[in-house]
Amino acid sequence: MVSQQTAESFVFMKEEALPLRYRPLAGQSIELRNDSDPSHPGLISYEEGIDFVVDYDKGLISRTKGSRIPDGSLHPMYGVNEFDHTLYPDYSNREYTVYADYATEGGLADESLTIEDVERSGLLGRTIRKLAAGEEVLYVVYGDSISTGGEASTESLAYFGRFAEMLQGLYPEGRIRIVNKSIGGEASDGGASRVNDDVVPLKPDLVSIGYGMNDQNKHEHGNYVPLEDYDKNHRHIIDAIRRDGDSDIVLVTPCEPNPHWRYTSGDTHRYAEKLRQLGAEYGIGVADAHTLWCQELAAGKTPESLLLNNINHPNDYGHWIYSRAFVPMLKK
Repeated sequence: MVSQQTAESFVFMKEEALPLRYRPLAGQSIELRNDSDPSHPGLISYEEGIDFVVDYDKGLISRTKGSRIPDGSLHPMYGVNEFDHTLYPDYSNREYTVYADYATEGGLADESLTIEDVERSGLLGRTIRKLAAGEEVLYVVYGDSISTGGEASTESLAYFGRFAEMLQGLYPEGRIRIVNKSIGGEASDGGASRVNDDVVPLKPDLVSIGYGMNDQNKHEHGNYVPLEDYDKNHRHIIDAIRRDGDSDIVLVTPCEPNPHWRYTSGDTHRYAEKLRQLGAEYGIGVADAHTLWCQELAAGKTPESLLLNNINHPNDYGHWIYSRAFVPMLKK
């Protein structure tokens, strides 16, 4: 089965080869550009054989010497370990990130999601009932800067916009209205302190909760929010939402921050595991972006290629990884 990989992101360092996430089909060209949107004004399209080369047998891609593709080794934080982003006027990877479209065989076959999958999961009962009846669903997005859509080009390309589009495609007769109550820089303690004011009165049909990235941040005396407090904060948020109705709730695990960032604790996996445990205990969905993110890293994707701010914010492809996490959750 031939699938199309769309807008896979890369930051190339010199002429070092990077693996494509899936093996490209030989004989079919790879499109490489400087924006995830192929219709973006001022788009730069790069030419295979001149700006980049592809080893189709090994599934590798690299920029050429003298390529028009920006060289990520010129980034001021290139090769710096334990970097402190506050010391740099510009620490973004935006200038160096490029996006590829290519055909692959079999790699994306698990992407399909059916009405039967969603209904069998039992995780979105209220949401699906309203969509199937042609009604409007209120979807509240709650969390930190990643859940604000941080670094996504548009709201539609942020993970929650992609998830809503996924559901809308299955139930076109209904409507999904997104209300984003996320706050950049916030940790779960902030979410717990304002849930009764910012979420509960809205009586949402669906709430996704995405905290963890700021909770795990390393400080002089330990992580910003210890794991036991992270657990308590999420219980408070879930209980507050459930106390007032039958809202569908989905917990979203955090991606891995750049391991070379000074404030990375190395404990993100523990926070993700805590959300999996809470999901099982409460019987609510867990969109496990952390697991998929780690699979991308294990397959050879670099942190720079996934994090647009080079620290902890996914680029458009990273938000796509997040949105993919809702598929296995519902296919269960």
